[in-house]
Amino acid sequence: MSDTKAEQYYYIFDSRTHRPLVLDRATGEHYASGSDPRRPLIDHVAAQREAGVLRQFARWCAQQVDPNGVSAHTAAGRLWAAAQRDAPEAWQRVRHETADAAMLAMSLGLPQREPRAARLLTLQACTHPEAQQAARDAAHMSERWAEFSAPSASTEEAQAMRARHVNWLLDQVSTP
Repeated sequence: MSDTKAEQYYYIFDSRTHRPLVLDRATGEHYASGSDPRRPLIDHVAAQREAGVLRQFARWCAQQVDPNGVSAHTAAGRLWAAAQRDAPEAWQRVRHETADAAMLAMSLGLPQREPRAARLLTLQACTHPEAQQAARDAAHMSERWAEFSAPSASTEEAQAMRARHVNWLLDQVSTP
């Protein structure tokens, strides 16, 4: 089974961290790098560059899911507004206030392949206090958004999104 398909994963909402935990269906293990080149690349960028670069990557992932198309008064709109600022206190507050919406998106929206659910979880990922985790989660969820938004050939759309992620990260490695 391709790891670029949502069916490869179980999603469990962690109420302590207000984020979905991604488990591999085949192994039952927490989603590890497997054939996904982004995780080691994100770790490499983290070792070579300041954390702000990974925060930029998480925001770039969010921009790929059309965050400007959401109302500012929705959970997604509030998450996007918070993610655009460098204010960890605001991130924590909005993560707490939108936890129910994130849990519903993860438990109901993702299984139904709802692009809005993947968008909300991508935006929510940007507000994670650890830049590496924000980058990993935003990349994974924006890939789900690409998969769910595709009218057909969803695997190809997910793979194309993953390729754009890798290219963005490689550009950061090659830039002094």
